[in-house]
Amino acid sequence: MSDVDPRLRAHFRIGEPSDERFVEAAFELVLRRPPDPDAREIALSRFADGTLSRAALLHDLVTAPEFDRVRQLDDVIALARGARKRGERPRHLQAPPGTDERLVEVPWVLSRLRSGRVLEVGYAFAEPAYLAGLVEAAPGELVGVDLAVAEVPGFETVAADARELPFPDRSFDQILLVSTLEHIGADNELYGSQAAPDANGREAALGELRRVLRPDGSLLVTVPLGEPGDHGSFRQDDISGWTQLLTRAGYFVEEQEAYELGDEGWRSAPTFEARGVMYGTRGPAASAVLCLELSPRRLRRLVSPDGVRRTARRRLGPRYRRLRGV
Repeated sequence: MSDVDPRLRAHFRIGEPSDERFVEAAFELVLRRPPDPDAREIALSRFADGTLSRAALLHDLVTAPEFDRVRQLDDVIALARGARKRGERPRHLQAPPGTDERLVEVPWVLSRLRSGRVLEVGYAFAEPAYLAGLVEAAPGELVGVDLAVAEVPGFETVAADARELPFPDRSFDQILLVSTLEHIGADNELYGSQAAPDANGREAALGELRRVLRPDGSLLVTVPLGEPGDHGSFRQDDISGWTQLLTRAGYFVEEQEAYELGDEGWRSAPTFEARGVMYGTRGPAASAVLCLELSPRRLRRLVSPDGVRRTARRRLGPRYRRLRGV
């Protein structure tokens, strides 16, 4: 078709695939999933009787509420991609009202992705757009570990418990725990696990992750934030509870940022107050989230000048800035 008038070429190409192939391609392109059987049959039937055009199907898909979620995830992954290229670590991220914490967690984590061997813990139930963003970022080598098994192109996948990892000591440059730590040791029957709840599961997993993390590596963690409580399949805690858990496990908090979902959407919450903040009451999932970057050599970092400053900044919060006169 190289000698066809450019004004006509696109019109001919849009008519080339069969109706069946066009419907499949349109759903994959716009909604990133295959059409459900009913939607496929309705579209094909309307194509056949002339009550639906191909342009109209695309319009219906792009204006559907489901596409809002696709676009929002695409937007934050693009933001993280640009930040990595510029060497930036974005803070004060924002997302619309009524959305879940992935729109904050995904760009926060992907923008801080390191090169080297990266372990994603809990990949099997992770947000597909996030997994695709990891593969696209190509940090070097991606390994996914989970009790469940899933095939992810670009990943080496391993079925294992985070509390007993089948990896040698110091074998990863970075470890990612995106909305996963709160589930470890909890009742995970919802995710296909029949293991009994383990009150010490989070501590055991953090110890194993520290073992397989290289001394100069980093651990990126996101967890639901709010009034402390055991919700069966996960545990929610406040900032103090999460940071105490992590520091007891031997990690140093290099960076942390709290986000809260309010009437205006997701916003950074430097003065976050956990009282009354409950999971699922402001949106479809968490009402607040804590994002952290940790290093495994806590004692060495605590006695370094930079470590002292970071610890003071974290513990004093806004008072630290006032004391320094900035």
